[in-house]
Amino acid sequence: VTIVAAGSQSYYLGEEIKFSGTNTETYKTYLFIVGPNLPDNGANIGKDDPRHWETVTNQVNTSKVVDVNGDNTWSWKWGTANYALDAGSYTIYAVSQPKNKENLGAAAFGTVSIVIKKPFVSATASQSTVAQGDKVFITGIAEGQPPKGVQIWVLGKNYPKEAGDVKTEAVNSDGSFKYEITRTTTGGMYAGQYFVVVQHTMQNTIFDVVPAAGATGTTAAGKTVVMNMQLGTAGVGTKVFTLLGAGSLQGSDAAEALVQGINDPNVDDTYTKLQFIVETPKITIAPISDKHVGDKFTITATTNLAVDDDVLVQVVSSSFKPTQKSQSGEFSGAGQTIKVKKGDSGLNALSYDVDASAFKPDEYLVTMQGVLVTAASDSALFNVLEGSAPTAVPCT
Repeated sequence: VTIVAAGSQSYYLGEEIKFSGTNTETYKTYLFIVGPNLPDNGANIGKDDPRHWETVTNQVNTSKVVDVNGDNTWSWKWGTANYALDAGSYTIYAVSQPKNKENLGAAAFGTVSIVIKKPFVSATASQSTVAQGDKVFITGIAEGQPPKGVQIWVLGKNYPKEAGDVKTEAVNSDGSFKYEITRTTTGGMYAGQYFVVVQHTMQNTIFDVVPAAGATGTTAAGKTVVMNMQLGTAGVGTKVFTLLGAGSLQGSDAAEALVQGINDPNVDDTYTKLQFIVETPKITIAPISDKHVGDKFTITATTNLAVDDDVLVQVVSSSFKPTQKSQSGEFSGAGQTIKVKKGDSGLNALSYDVDASAFKPDEYLVTMQGVLVTAASDSALFNVLEGSAPTAVPCT
């Protein structure tokens, strides 16, 4: 009798594991499992809680029985969702007769060792501070291939606005996920701190703590409450806290109540939490000293706009103004759209190189404004003087 496990032999609880092999001795293959907190002589791998199903010699129902095909092969897919197993190393026995580990002498058997790991979730925000009207991404890893993805709660002042603001995001085959909080969403958020809870279903593949809106038992119309679906009446659950409506919790209070609900011993879900700050969009141009015709210099600024956001820069002489058709409208200045670069002081950076060779002596106005986040803007003045900059005379 032989047995192999498909894949890497290391799996997250909740994954499906395929066992296969050969049996040239009998028409039935009997499977049992040995590992942490299981009976020493084996347990029935076919039961959701094998801790309480000890394998007993010659008792067929205490092993998982698999038919052998005409070509002496057999296979069985073990869906580990809802299984009560601890993380650790396990050995699966494939036996030609209904025997346990203690009585294998009279039977043909094979073994395979696997590692079972608990699923987990981790996540980060693309930036710790986001300007209103800018997008922010929540990215992370959700191991265990949760078929329903992850559930993402964003909690802050007057947010969420409706039950539908609690979103689910699909998980890719490599365990990664990426959720976008859109420009429209952040544009409607108040300035302040926001808490994010990313929820993983774990091995039962369902979200045990969920938002429920409308009149559903414990929920009054116009309210949204968070329900623990593992407690109370089946299919209805028990209220954890009010998310929206009269008596609702917000911000850190809501986040704390949510994680306490997920921490309930009847709930197998896990989570990770993080936070970001929403600010009023801003650009701050650094002071610009007097320049001379022909100078080359850089105008710099700091901003809370996201990296790669577009910002329009314009440098215009104060002499620029509407003229009659018969008058010369000549003026000097410059302009360009530039990208926000990552800063090193908690704010991001802007820089714009200026060549004043064609500038006329005058006072100049610099403006910077976000292209998409137009609320972010600033202006500054500087002078361009005649002649070249004075040369410092070395001391003798």
